[in-house]
This record gives sequence, structure tokens and C-alpha cells, in this order.
Amino acid sequence: MKRWLALLFVLCLLAAAQAQVATPVPTLAVPTPLPAAVNRAAENPPLQSALADISADQVFRVGVLYNDPPYSEFTWQGELAGFDIALLRAIAEDWGVETAFVQVTRMNARDALKAGEVHALASAMLHYRGYENELEFTQRYLVGHQAVMVRADSPLQAPADLAGVNTGVVMGTRAEMALDLWRERTAIAPATRQFLTLDRAFAALTLGEIDALVAEEQSLVRVAGEEFQLARLLDEPLLREPHAFAVRRHDAPLRRLLNRTIQRLAATQKIELLQREYFPDLPRDEGAIVVWQGVGEAASSAQFSPELRAPAPSALLRLRGGEPLRVAGLAADAAPLTALNRALVAELARRWAVTVADTSASAEEGLQLLRQGAVDMVAGSKLDWEKADDIDFSMPYLLQGDRLMVPARSQIAGFYDLRNRIVAVMLGDDSAWQRAQVWADSINMTIRRFDTTLRGAAQTLLDFNNANAVYANSLLLVDHLDANPDTLKLTDRWYSRDYYAFALGYNDPDFRQLVNYTLQEMMLDGSLARMTGGLLLGDNLPDFGITPGSSQFAGLNLAQA
Repeated sequence: MKRWLALLFVLCLLAAAQAQVATPVPTLAVPTPLPAAVNRAAENPPLQSALADISADQVFRVGVLYNDPPYSEFTWQGELAGFDIALLRAIAEDWGVETAFVQVTRMNARDALKAGEVHALASAMLHYRGYENELEFTQRYLVGHQAVMVRADSPLQAPADLAGVNTGVVMGTRAEMALDLWRERTAIAPATRQFLTLDRAFAALTLGEIDALVAEEQSLVRVAGEEFQLARLLDEPLLREPHAFAVRRHDAPLRRLLNRTIQRLAATQKIELLQREYFPDLPRDEGAIVVWQGVGEAASSAQFSPELRAPAPSALLRLRGGEPLRVAGLAADAAPLTALNRALVAELARRWAVTVADTSASAEEGLQLLRQGAVDMVAGSKLDWEKADDIDFSMPYLLQGDRLMVPARSQIAGFYDLRNRIVAVMLGDDSAWQRAQVWADSINMTIRRFDTTLRGAAQTLLDFNNANAVYANSLLLVDHLDANPDTLKLTDRWYSRDYYAFALGYNDPDFRQLVNYTLQEMMLDGSLARMTGGLLLGDNLPDFGITPGSSQFAGLNLAQA
């Protein structure tokens, strides 16, 4: 008997030793760096949106990871917790349904979604280019960072300093993919060293075996723990990662309902409160969630039909077949916004190697043509839920909205500093005065009105002292700021945000990706900033969002200069 026990003990020791040296299986399936050319001939889109199932069962089933704090984790108390979990519960509460969280892994998440086992994916899937070959994403609800950690006494100050630097990364993680994408974009090549675990990589950093470590920001903070004083994070992230919900391809109703709910929760600051709770020490990106006009005070499945129309042939297939890009909304006037729209369309066509067919239809007329399939896009469309029936929108390319313009020497920072003072609005613009009055009423203060002409707004502040501030749409203030850069300024706050985008055909994800990725490449290479420079208020583009990934799409190099 003792002999059998001894033999069993030896076998256990051998099994344990073998387990220690076994190569771990990577837990993340990354998208292909170069997405294959789009080919949808064999695609079988679903016949109904997942909304039908959600409405029937009154349950929203979401696939989440159980080991991804602080986004989603199964705690020692036997409960699911995390930012994504709290946000999903708020979404389901908004819809009046229950949530059912289904455990998935990064390896099986997409299969679970395509099989209908879950209606959407949350923490298990971040939005990278290449994933859209199989599924679709909502707009982002959070921006995460792949960050760089160095020792506290390191001379490194920015990712650009990593050339030739010994840099650690954990195998099979998004950090490894982020580093590859960053290297491809910047042509800066660190000396990369791979590790099996983040704990081992952090130990190597503190022991001087490597000089930098790349990982998801929250993971770096967590692994450092009480030894955080030995290291520091570089201020500039290596890569910004959009967190978004994934749904089945062509499930436009669920994607749009989720988008509208995300926007509503952002407008009511519920998402900001969750960010403060789960990420108290990290900066929040103001304006990271784009909120459309007409978002309303409620979002429910009743607002969107669960029926899915069979998608028409993608506009991308037309363009690849040599047909021209059919555009509406390019008015024949000389307004700065029209000039921007024409320049944008011309640049898109150049990068896609196609010609442009201008229908000469207005933006409003163009929306009806778009619904009929007579045009491919309408330029200069505001993101507006009231106009979103049977059409989609691209990502925004221009932000405008209400701002306060004051003398540069002024100490006025916002409406709090305008109590019993004079606010000018453009002559006859009663709606602007009403909007200003709403802001004043919200903080129980009184403001006085002065009417100025558009041409005389600067003199109202600088020469005649008839008002302490001018409240107007930002597009009306650009010329005054350009003409008086040393004597006029804007306060920091946007009092409203209106976004311009391209209206696109309904449920055409391939063409929507083409437009979005090209706009993003124009952001990255600076061409969009140059085009919109005359309409921008500030030195930088607003944060419209970049989806990480290759500049190659559908056989095109979208970064072509």
C-alpha cells in the first residue's frame, strides 16, 4: 500500500512539473492585420433583429468575460461586477427588460454571437478594424488606453522615445497587437521581448531586464499595486482603444437602439458617474461619446422594428465595379461649409480612385434620394435621430455648436461669471437668446440681452463695450476670432454640440466602414485638420475617434497621400 502511495506521489510531481513548462494557449484571437477584400457572396444575413428575441423574452443576453476587471469580473462573493456590467444593467433598465450575462472567452465570443446564444458582446470584444468582417459595432462608450510603463527614474517621456528600447509585452494580448500596429504606423522599432504573464513582465521592468512595458492601462495599474512608486506611466498612450458593443452583422435595429441608449445615458451623465466610480484616478475624455440631435428622453425596443430588410448590394461593390460615387448635398454656393464638403468628397474619391457624380440635389432632397437608392451619400448632414429612419450616418467630421466669445483679457469662464451682466446674441436670433436663458435659469441667475449684428459682434465687445459676452453658434464666431486672435477668445465649454457627417444607405456596413476608415486616415495624416481649419475653434480636431487597425481595406490603401 505504501508503495502505491509513493508511486502516486511521484506521478503527481511529474504532472505538476510538466504543467509548469507547458506553453500556455493565448487567450486572445487578434484580427488579421490586413483585412481581406470584402466578399459577401456567401453571406447569409439574419432574418430578424435580436430585438425580436429581446422583446419576446424581456431579457437582454450579453456575452462578457468573467476575468477582465475593472470591466467585468466574477467576484469572490459570487457576483458579476465591473464598469461594463453596471452600464449594461443601466441599458436594460432603460429598456424595461432584464439582463442575462453569459460567460464567454475571447476565443468563443464571436461564435456565441453568430449562433444567437447572446444578443451582443461587451468586454469580450473591443473595436479593432478587421472584426467587422464578421460582426458590427455600436459607437464607443468608453476609451481605453494601451499604455507604456517605465521605471520611475527612466528618461523616457513619450512612446516616440522607444526606438531600440527593450520593451516588454505579454504574448497573445491586445498589447502585442497594439505594439505591432504602432510600429507599422510610426516606423519606430523597439527591441521587443515577450513574456508569458504580466506579473513576470512587471518584475523584469523593476529589475532592469527591460526598460518599458506595454499593456492595457488598467492592467498596468493593477499589476504594479503597492509598488507603483517604482514605476510611472507615460502621459501619452501608445494606442487609444474604443470600447463598444458588438452585434451580429446587419442587425441594424439593435445596433441603433444601443447607440441611442448610449447617447441618452451620456446626455444624462450616467456614464460619466460610472466612469468616476470605476476609474476615479484616470482622466476622462470629454466629448468621447457623440450625442446626436433629437436623442430624446427614452430609448426602447419599440422605437425600432425588429424586421430586417434584405440588404441591397453595397455601394462599395458599385465603386469597385468602376461606377462613379453619387453624391447629394453639394450646394452651389460659396459658403465655407459647402467648400469643406466639396473638398472632402473630392479627397474621398481620390483615395478610392473613383469619379464623382454630383446630383445637384440639396441635403434635404438628397436624403429622399438616398432612401430610394439613387445616391450613395449626402454631404453636410447633421447627426439627428429625427432624420435617421431608413438611413445610416458616417462618423462625424465637423463639430459646431453654441459657445461664449469674450475679450481675451476677460476673466469670464462661463455663465457663472455673467450674473446680472449683458450677453449679446445675433440680431433676430431669438432661439439663441432662449438657449442662453435656459443656461442662466439652470443656475438661478439673471442675464441681460443685447442684439448685435453678425458683422459687428467683435466691435460690440471690443470697441463699444455693449456686452460682456457674445453667445452664438461657433460657425458664426470663426471669422471674428480669426480677425482678432489677440483680443478675442472663447470660453472652454461647448453649450451644445452638433456634428456634421455623411448620410449613407441603410444597413450597408461595408460602405460605412470604407467612409469611416478613410475619414480616420485623413485625421491621422492631418489632411482633415487642414480642410476644416477655417471652421475649427482651436488648434486640434475634436476627438471623433479612431478605430485601430491597418490602413488597407478592400484592396485600397486609404492612407494614400
